[in-house]
Amino acid sequence: MREGNTALTDLPPIGLVQMEVVPGQPDRNVARMLDYLQQARDAGAWIVAFPELCVSGYLLGDVWEVDALVQDYAAYSEDLRAASRGLVILFGNVVVDPGRTGEDGRMLKYCAAVVCADGAYVERPELPPGLPPGVHPKTLQPNYRFFDDDRHFHSVRKLALAQQRSVYEWCQPFAVRLPDGRTFRFGVQLCEDLWSQDYLYDTGPLDTVQAYYQRGAEAVFNLSASPWSAQKSDKRRRVVSATLSRSPVPLFYVNQIGAQNNGKNVILFDGDSMAYVPGHDVMRRTRSWREQLLITTRPNAVAGAQSHLQELYEALLTGLRHLDQIRGVRNRYLIGVSGGLDSSVVTCLLCQALGPERVYAVNMPTRFNARETQENADRLCATLNVDYLPCSIQDLYEAVRGTISAQSFKRTAGEYTRLADENLQARIRGADVLAGLASTHGMIFTNNGNKTELALGYCTLYGDINGAIAPIADLYKVQIIELAQFLNQQIYGREVIPANLLDGTIVPSAELSEAQDVTRGLGDPIKYGYHDAVLRQLLEYRRHIGDLVEWQLQGCLCARLEWGDEEQLRRYFADAEAWIEDLEWIEEQVRTSVFKRIQAPPIIVLSERAFGFDLRESQLPAYQPRAYAALRQRVLQQGW
Repeated sequence: MREGNTALTDLPPIGLVQMEVVPGQPDRNVARMLDYLQQARDAGAWIVAFPELCVSGYLLGDVWEVDALVQDYAAYSEDLRAASRGLVILFGNVVVDPGRTGEDGRMLKYCAAVVCADGAYVERPELPPGLPPGVHPKTLQPNYRFFDDDRHFHSVRKLALAQQRSVYEWCQPFAVRLPDGRTFRFGVQLCEDLWSQDYLYDTGPLDTVQAYYQRGAEAVFNLSASPWSAQKSDKRRRVVSATLSRSPVPLFYVNQIGAQNNGKNVILFDGDSMAYVPGHDVMRRTRSWREQLLITTRPNAVAGAQSHLQELYEALLTGLRHLDQIRGVRNRYLIGVSGGLDSSVVTCLLCQALGPERVYAVNMPTRFNARETQENADRLCATLNVDYLPCSIQDLYEAVRGTISAQSFKRTAGEYTRLADENLQARIRGADVLAGLASTHGMIFTNNGNKTELALGYCTLYGDINGAIAPIADLYKVQIIELAQFLNQQIYGREVIPANLLDGTIVPSAELSEAQDVTRGLGDPIKYGYHDAVLRQLLEYRRHIGDLVEWQLQGCLCARLEWGDEEQLRRYFADAEAWIEDLEWIEEQVRTSVFKRIQAPPIIVLSERAFGFDLRESQLPAYQPRAYAALRQRVLQQGW
């Protein structure tokens, strides 16, 4: 074992259960687990591993503070223990210690792996005191992005600190007797424990795989609830490869699939469960986004990684289907179709996720909406077999406009501006017609806004900031164009989303005034492509505009933005002053639009940082770091 030559054939038959976990529904989850246990028995597995918190679900928010529910979740471990006759099973669940109090003053609880064998919890006599038999808590608890593990759970690190011991004293392998008489020794991790390179302990990373390996473990299991993000699988494989180079022991990674939410964000789980063997990399691998029982003794084709757009597509469908799970019904969806790109893409996604028979569309034009975009909406819905309703709001708009523009207070006459007029139309569409139709017909309606617009505040509160879910609000405009091309080419194999939206014939436009007339090439005041690239740096990589000024001074701005159109940049801005003004405008728009975003619908998380509880924003006054003024002056002096 120490040479790292172990093959899967040297190990007992193992089943990895990649399952959809329904948050807050332990009865459904455990019923599914019992079914998989029987399938694993029938397939000849001796050991069966399930994901992290697969009984309760992971993202439950402050439901973790409701003792009656948490104790009920924990009690389901008994059902699974009883079902482990003739098997070794590993699963993730909450474990409670009602006699002790955690840091929050509430009942102490662990996010833990539970290990049972032949109807009993597996004991580890070598452990320090304090844990129930068969229980191994999480060691590394994430507290970034939307994770709040330390808010609710006790950890091995906290156990070690309280007892003034080393964390590694808890890294004692489990030992179980197999049907052939052998004793099999293995370690167990939970999700974040694998990412040990980010956590220093003593003089190096807190590497529990190495600790298990040094104590004679023949394999390590990682039970995960690891959210999807683009290229996450490649990063995980690099982390595992580095880990196993130090500790050549087989590692079995089992992740859940589906969607869970924290109220403001829908977080996605893609599975991508794998069996890693040192020297051979991935030996077995599940198909992403699908439930699957992987049996290690049965060869399977190790699927190649999906393309980024295929992953993105699967992620969006998973997120949209989550609303059925939450509400417990087959929802019918209403969408406002403008004939523009964003609503066209969302309509296609709804049809793919739910079927066109559950999708209804309404087009709400005024005199500012071009015939071409109205025809786009009509043609799209006819092609997709979506029930389509044209509903002019011109008369309603004129009536409300007349009422609002005629009003004045004693101390102010007011000014009915073009912006007020544009926002009025948006609110009539969203707050009145869409909401009214949805209520009348028992539907829920979507928000069709994209991340670029939401970041810059180019949206109307209670108008196009509304709905039950925002499917594409974590995608910049350039990504939506790519997704539209993917849908036409790879999913439909024909033109479904109108070509005039992709070839520049019809520019992106809200069509709310004559200044946004697409027939004259007039549209949004956003420099799509460039602004998308800048926003990505500010939002996802947490850069300041001063960083971008430094890049410009160093001559690497476009390269660092990963937007290589230097000539277009020069066409956008006549001189350095115009560029700086635009950069400061972007920052100001992002800062002053927070109040809109915190009232936005739940957003499906697709990027490194999504608005909502992933990117937590406060409303703050303007401020620039002291170094910025000097940088600004240097770039103005240097010129364009």
